[in-house]
Amino acid sequence: MAAAPFDAQGCLSPQGFAQISAAPPGKAPPDLAAHLAGCMRCQRRLLATALPPSGPRRERPPMWRTALVIVVCLGLVLLAMALMHVLNTPAP
Repeated sequence: MAAAPFDAQGCLSPQGFAQISAAPPGKAPPDLAAHLAGCMRCQRRLLATALPPSGPRRERPPMWRTALVIVVCLGLVLLAMALMHVLNTPAP
């Protein structure tokens, strides 16, 4: 007896996903393809299993570098405000 392609919730079971993955493009069983076309949950599950696992996460930058970026940004804002003040003053 073949395994059921749908689970108790009416979505594709692992066997249903295996049947779709094994079929050549455009040749998936019609009932499975029709369900996959209309079920967002199954679409998300299929796309999530198709993505390669991501690599190791990068470390957080050190706190001093974050503080430096904030100080530089504030300095640029102050410089822009000073330049706007200079440009808005009337010529003597």
